[in-house]
Amino acid sequence: MATKSKAGRKIPNHPKTNKINLKGKQNSKTAATIPHLPVLVILHFLQFLPIKLAIRISSLCKQRAGLWSSIPVLDFDEDEPPHGDENLDIIQLQHTNFINFLDRCLEFHQKCEGLDKFWLRMTLSSVKDKDKVGEWLCFAVGRRVKELDISLKYKYEVNQYCFSSTFLNAKPLVILNLENVTIANSGQPISLPSLQTLSIRRVRLTALSLSALISGCPCIQYLSLTSSSCFESYDLSMQTLLGGKSLTSFNLKYVRVRDDNNNDPKAPIGLPYLKTMSLEIVDLYYPQLISGSPSLEHLSVSFCFAKFYRSPKIPRSSSLKSLEVRDFDSKVVQVSRGSTMGSMWSDDPMAALEMAWRSLVSLGSHGR
Repeated sequence: MATKSKAGRKIPNHPKTNKINLKGKQNSKTAATIPHLPVLVILHFLQFLPIKLAIRISSLCKQRAGLWSSIPVLDFDEDEPPHGDENLDIIQLQHTNFINFLDRCLEFHQKCEGLDKFWLRMTLSSVKDKDKVGEWLCFAVGRRVKELDISLKYKYEVNQYCFSSTFLNAKPLVILNLENVTIANSGQPISLPSLQTLSIRRVRLTALSLSALISGCPCIQYLSLTSSSCFESYDLSMQTLLGGKSLTSFNLKYVRVRDDNNNDPKAPIGLPYLKTMSLEIVDLYYPQLISGSPSLEHLSVSFCFAKFYRSPKIPRSSSLKSLEVRDFDSKVVQVSRGSTMGSMWSDDPMAALEMAWRSLVSLGSHGR
């Protein structure tokens, strides 16, 4: 009979796993020492392991050899070739084996009713590899995946993988992490109603696509945007950022935020639930954003040359508990309510902040 997990997911009785294709011969001596744990305990434990290790461990026990194919977490990480290994034939063989292994694993998960996580980190060296990535993503989205983490590298001048708009309408998706892919401006609407975490790192996309992506996530709580460099900054409108009313934390690096209100001091700007803000080489007029975010507790700001900027203005009523100001060469000044510099915070947070800013500028002047 099939077993049910606490979440109601059916765990079918498994046929014997093909050990030759997936792990090699079983070590009978080791298998004899494996304790007889309940199925759900083993299944929970296997979820926290990379898929290769999960297969090896579950195969140590003859009765549980196929249990790994029921875990709702698939974590695939292509091993980097050893440093200095320039044997192209060996590298290509390892790459082919990785793809075949991933295909084989998904075959064993065909009856899986749902996926909690699908993580993929690999290097693409051909158009066929890009087609394979598309197949694997279709597999994951078709099984109502909740967390999608894709990080790709490229060889032989292969163009970046284009992340299909179909995947940007996955209703159950809660976490989406993308690195080194392209999101094309297809003009199709984006709807990710359950998404709470969005991380974009070195992803090629237009300002329109970025706006549509963030606007399509009405429940977003954490937003991280990291462009390749200050010369390729992401372009984001303040209106789009403020549309994330549920945001509790955001991290922006190499981002230009357009002020839709033309610096109108009377215009309402703020995020009511925002607690953490991290800005690194960001073009953003943020004093109003700080003032309009009553829950803000932690602020981190990084600049190329701090001495050319004015310190951010913080109202006396601010709930800010800690501040980090960083220069481009990693000179840092930190202020917190419990520190010596922050002792005056409760009376005059601006005075404490000005002192921190002057300290950073002084560090920069002495260091050059």
